[in-house]
Amino acid sequence: MIKYFSILILVAMLLSGCAGYHIRQGNRLYDDLAYSMAIKEYQKGLSKKEFPSARIKLAESYRKINDYARAEEAYAKAVQLEVAQPVHKLHFGQILMRNGKYEQAKPYLDQYITAVPTDEQAKKLRASCDSITKWLADSIKYNVKTSPINSGQSNFAPVYYKEGVVFATDRNIKGKTYKWTGRPYLEMYYAKGNDSSGYTTMASLTGDVNGIYHDGPATFTSTGDTIFFTRNNYLKKKVKESSHEEVNLKIYEAIRKDTNWIGLKEVPFNSDNYSTGHPTISKDGNTMYFVSDMPEGKGGSDLYMSKRTNGEWQTPVNLGATINTPYNELFPVLWKDTVLYFSSEGHYNFGGLDIFKCVYRNGAWSDPVNVGYPLNTSYDDFGIAMNDSGTAGLFSSNRNVENTTQDNIYGFIVNDLRFNLDGIAVEKLTQKPLANVKVELLNLQTGKKEFVTTGPDGKFRFKLDPETDFSIVGSKDTYFTNTEKVTTKGKKQSEDMFVKLRLELERIIVNKPIVLENIYYDLDKFDIRAMLLSVSISL
Repeated sequence: MIKYFSILILVAMLLSGCAGYHIRQGNRLYDDLAYSMAIKEYQKGLSKKEFPSARIKLAESYRKINDYARAEEAYAKAVQLEVAQPVHKLHFGQILMRNGKYEQAKPYLDQYITAVPTDEQAKKLRASCDSITKWLADSIKYNVKTSPINSGQSNFAPVYYKEGVVFATDRNIKGKTYKWTGRPYLEMYYAKGNDSSGYTTMASLTGDVNGIYHDGPATFTSTGDTIFFTRNNYLKKKVKESSHEEVNLKIYEAIRKDTNWIGLKEVPFNSDNYSTGHPTISKDGNTMYFVSDMPEGKGGSDLYMSKRTNGEWQTPVNLGATINTPYNELFPVLWKDTVLYFSSEGHYNFGGLDIFKCVYRNGAWSDPVNVGYPLNTSYDDFGIAMNDSGTAGLFSSNRNVENTTQDNIYGFIVNDLRFNLDGIAVEKLTQKPLANVKVELLNLQTGKKEFVTTGPDGKFRFKLDPETDFSIVGSKDTYFTNTEKVTTKGKKQSEDMFVKLRLELERIIVNKPIVLENIYYDLDKFDIRAMLLSVSISL
């Protein structure tokens, strides 16, 4: 019997030691950002013995590689542990949002907010959970379909170039393996063609680009002869690490010669100690927006801007708290120099990365607006490319529920939103239509004015821009001017707004008493302070 128990103790010790070995290996790989490999070690160790810290790192690893289904399962166990921190409740809530389980996400977001009441972005995520039903009702704004550019591997961040599209992909199965994902490093590919007619050629860019580590995403100057792109920080095949032993990203520039990209050089605001990437360039090539986690940002990765003056890039400027949040902002795309698209884990969103839009007005970027469903979903949606007319484009998403670790490119068409305003000018007393009324439509965003004059039926019509406030003013000799307000903000479906406005004018009647009430003054003062006495004035 003693021998039997001794054998059991020995087996238990061996299993415990074996479990400890796998956990140590998992921790080493986790610290090296090799999450796909760390998962395997944690699974082996945890199958033999419970390690609370490893249980949490397993959940974090699944989150890092975007395996949302397994991350949900792992976090459900991890958040019950005594060692679990408030941030793990936040991450679990975010994973549940990504999986479309908004009701289940609420209590975990609530627990995090109770522990960290200063996190305003977390409060926005919590509020988003209450708005999902309303947001999903806007499903007719876009038509979305999978692009034929996809290959079965990850493909994302498309940009229109020449007669086709350049995008980032890990489809080169002969390349080195990226330990974070367990898949090949990224390369930049060019596909000639479009989603409608198909793509006739598809090949990697050649020349000094597409090295042995990550290359992409990219942007091009308007002439198409200069490329700016994201690349791992390495030189002559030797990786350069930051002071924290991390391999950061940098922005590089190259010029086109025939079919090759040559003359590779860094932009001057790169650093070995933080990442820069995801560049987008203005039409004149002298303003760049990009992503960085440089010190003194708002948290996570932020959007920055740098201008090129006399051929020299200036010190980058953070775009500020209107756009940047404590979470990650990524994949900026500048469209016609006046619209900035980007993706964010913050603001009000569906979960994960959502695409947002800002408009440049009066020297500043407007507040970000979520572009809505179905471009945005509970999954990661990012890397948008808009055509010249703004009627269609491409974007990236990992919305394929069968494999959320893989990104795909999708095409979309913007459904034409049409807003018509039909109104009628009538005399207030008789309610009869009035002819020759001058009706002014004022766009309160741009200041643009339009005018029409009513006919015998008193009717008028205007076409209205989406997401805009308007003022409508009616005027006619011997009548009081009347003003009404109308808006298309928040409207996701085309609408004829003829029932929304009725412009009424009241005729000025000579000798009709006009009553001014409650006018009074302070003692020995001529300033009108308030109104106490009713005064009748006859004209």
